[in-house]
Amino acid sequence: MYRLTVAGTFLAYGVWGEVCDSSSKEPCFTMQSGIQIPQVAMGTWSGSYKDCAHGDTICVEQHAKFAVENWLHIGATHIDTANDYRTQAVVGEALRTSGLKRDDFFITTKCPGAMGWEATLQCADDNMQMLRQFGSKGPAYIDLLLIHFPFTIKPACRFNKYSPECAAGATLPASKQALQETWRAMEELKRIGVVKAIGVSDYNITNLQDTLEVATEKIDLHQVEWNPSSHDEAMLDFCKKNDILLQAWSPLGGASGSVLSHPTVEKAAKAHNVSTAQVTLRWSLQRGVAVVVGTANPNHAAGDFDVFGFQLSEDEVSAISEIQNAQVTLV
Repeated sequence: MYRLTVAGTFLAYGVWGEVCDSSSKEPCFTMQSGIQIPQVAMGTWSGSYKDCAHGDTICVEQHAKFAVENWLHIGATHIDTANDYRTQAVVGEALRTSGLKRDDFFITTKCPGAMGWEATLQCADDNMQMLRQFGSKGPAYIDLLLIHFPFTIKPACRFNKYSPECAAGATLPASKQALQETWRAMEELKRIGVVKAIGVSDYNITNLQDTLEVATEKIDLHQVEWNPSSHDEAMLDFCKKNDILLQAWSPLGGASGSVLSHPTVEKAAKAHNVSTAQVTLRWSLQRGVAVVVGTANPNHAAGDFDVFGFQLSEDEVSAISEIQNAQVTLV
């Protein structure tokens, strides 16, 4: 229910419902706090836009804005951004001009590391501003806020990770105390009401345990690399036991390479008359793992969203899960 104006912004018409109500085109997972989250998110990381030169922020912003506008246009609702992506402002603009009511889209954003109490509160404030979540009637909200990683970034490397100071590494380890203090700030943001759900990203199991040790609000979601060629089964088991929803970045293949031409994936795609990307995303969803995709290509985005009309068999899911083990054996 959208039309594209001459100016290139999306205007809504008709009757709108909430993101996860019965009129939604997309199923949701329910996090342990009771907040529902659309299963597929459109990410806005600069690495998703391969035709943008490194450091070309204008190119990245243009791609991210178009990707978000197109995602909303096809009926999807979940947008993922972060301080490290530097795309919140254009995401906020795309949402503002979409014509959608606030309850009709879902925003995930992230604060960069174990920042401690005050910096985490300020990070949320900054994100609320960039995402256009302040208005004449007061603040709106962020649907899901994550601690992006369990460490801190060296000061110079926040601005230029190719600085000489970053040659030996751009990050510094975070103490258990820093992780816990940052989590307490996340809980305060939820208590205040400017954040609905809270979680983490790229933690190991020890980091999760340290956080749960002091948590009065449990971890809703953990975002990690997860795809058929790189998936941590122990992490999935831990998250399931602690009612933490796992969410995949690089769901089509990360550092270990794409799996889209793997014979097992191709066989399943042929059997269901879908693309190998759709099979790969469907594999994560059927394992109870939400996914974050990233593309400014409208055809790819449409395919990434159209993953709810078929079901992989148990044998197909198992075979795809074994791709990682087969690669390890070959090495």
